[in-house]
Amino acid sequence: MASPNSTKARKRLPLNPLEITSPTMFRCPISLEVMRSPVSLCTGVTYDRSSIQQWLDTGHRTCPATCQPLSSTDLVPNLTLRRLIHLWSGAPPALEAAPTSENSEIGIISPIDTVVLHLLNESDLARSESAVGYLVALSKEEKERAVCALCENLDRSMQALLKVLKSSTNTECRVKAARLIESILASPISSSDSKFFIVKNVDLFTELVLLIREGSLSAVSAALDCMQVTIESTEKQKLRLEMIKGGVVPVLVTIIRATEAPAEVVGKAIRLLEQAMRCKEGFEEIIEDVKGVVEALVPRMMKVGRESREAAVGILWVMCFKGSNNSARDAVKAAHGLVGRLLVVMQEDCSPVVVKMAGDVLRVCTLERDKEGRLAGNYTKTLHIMPF
Repeated sequence: MASPNSTKARKRLPLNPLEITSPTMFRCPISLEVMRSPVSLCTGVTYDRSSIQQWLDTGHRTCPATCQPLSSTDLVPNLTLRRLIHLWSGAPPALEAAPTSENSEIGIISPIDTVVLHLLNESDLARSESAVGYLVALSKEEKERAVCALCENLDRSMQALLKVLKSSTNTECRVKAARLIESILASPISSSDSKFFIVKNVDLFTELVLLIREGSLSAVSAALDCMQVTIESTEKQKLRLEMIKGGVVPVLVTIIRATEAPAEVVGKAIRLLEQAMRCKEGFEEIIEDVKGVVEALVPRMMKVGRESREAAVGILWVMCFKGSNNSARDAVKAAHGLVGRLLVVMQEDCSPVVVKMAGDVLRVCTLERDKEGRLAGNYTKTLHIMPF
């Protein structure tokens, strides 16, 4: 048990206001100050070396925090905690690789979420990059805890991550920042209104477009995933306009047109383009080059997953039936091979809405009119589809 003198000394110890805001795990149980050289006793409790050494030098053979007898007085440096304290206090360490085993130092830090919350709000870019590296390297469970902590201060966390996304010269750091933003926005903890307010204020879509233009597959995939989660995280109608303002549409069309782009990436771009089409501004922007969009979309729509294929049908349907722009409908009617693709879609296990939209577009493609614009006599509203 601690002596009365040590208890009095502890009470007289002045507390710096800055110390109060530091994580509890950073403070020595004896001095209550942030530890400079954290060491652990055999009981597992960590102290600042100078404080625990003074305790032992006065003849004590118990753990001050637990009052347990010490089987050994060896002091084992807590390297992980020391590194985290250095990060928090201002000494930026180098970025480290992701943990490769269950015994990795980063993986066993349970309160890392609280630590990272402090790290991401530092003004030094190097420390912010290091903090992002630590977060990405965490195990799934620890990363979930970190996301919870970040969501508790959503504004500051997003600003810090956006700083890395915007200012870092390391593409991989920017990719990691986008992945963390994706995790935060996918979290159900914060309200959709607060997410919308944050996304709008930080111009997230603009930065994600710049990330896509880096050209690497990891950058493009991370940016598209982050955009998709952003749209799904709050009221879609509010964010569609922000997406258009951020210059997303031309980038999505470029991805769909790129013949070397993997099907998975093209599918993500198609799903986002379908969201953009639902916004008046997005529709008008796509219509400016509707022929090129259709020519790029139709050949790729069967090479992507079902969800993306359904989104492609939605895009074509909007082109045919939204507004009075005949050029969009004409471009769809002229698309080579579209009829056969629509027939396949209608025979898939799609939702009734998608089947109806595909049927509507198919009628547009097969509809014939005479010179005066009247329906041909052999037109019927019923389509008989034979299985292949």
